Amino acid sequence: MGNKIILVTGASDGIGKETAKALAKQGHTIIMHGRSLQKTKSAYEEIKAESGNDKIAYLTADFLSLAEVRQFADKIKQKYDRLDVLVNNAGAQFTGKRETSLERHEKTMTINLFAPHLLTMLLLPLLKKSSSARVVTVASAAHKMAGKPGLNDIELNNNYSMGKAYGLSKLYVIWIMRHFVSEMKREGVNNITFNTVHPASATSSLGRESTKSLSTKIIYFLWKPLMKTAAQGAASSIYAAISSELEGVTGKYYGLKGEEKPSEKYYSPENEQIVWNYSINIIKPYL
Repeated sequence: MGNKIILVTGASDGIGKETAKALAKQGHTIIMHGRSLQKTKSAYEEIKAESGNDKIAYLTADFLSLAEVRQFADKIKQKYDRLDVLVNNAGAQFTGKRETSLERHEKTMTINLFAPHLLTMLLLPLLKKSSSARVVTVASAAHKMAGKPGLNDIELNNNYSMGKAYGLSKLYVIWIMRHFVSEMKREGVNNITFNTVHPASATSSLGRESTKSLSTKIIYFLWKPLMKTAAQGAASSIYAAISSELEGVTGKYYGLKGEEKPSEKYYSPENEQIVWNYSINIIKPYL
């Protein structure tokens, strides 16, 4: 694919860091996003040293704040005149107690759904300037286990659970990215593809909040030997970001072994539109 300008969110550790590292080693221009300045700078220095690539930069923002997502996108647009690949990797699980951000939105939906939706919208002008752009969004196989969506209660004011919030946020982001495909067709934009991926169960900082309790720490300890490494988990993101096989391919879902089918149990164009409209209403003040 030649030299691409690639933004990887959540690149300070885990799967995002391994994605950024692999792409840096291929000589691409890499923009690393992280939440913590210290961790992001440390990851940046490590990747720069290991890859020998000087075309790496880093920026920080807390994606639990949609205002910070907007500020982050503004900085990207000030520094770069185009973007070839956006990897929406940043995500999190939270606790068994429903929590809201300072902007009063449920935290899981904020970082896993609203933030990537907003960032993608804000960076569309740069993606449109690429000869062939890609948006790769990290979902999860957990989207199949969340149960029936309550589309009249997307932020789970009622019947909240950690697993339901996480699984539904990943189901909804698959629908959002699928809807981008039809939105771009409607606008006559044909140079941007939108695909989602899942990394299987891989070691990362995804559960940094959810594993604070003793019970979840025990579950994580028992499950960890069965998990993929972060480098293994990053393979689907890397493939979707730069594989020549996927040139022009859009609206697909990939795992570590290639294309898979996301759950269609609760999918309909009407349900997709409901989620899109709800999310648009949330992010509208920041567009």
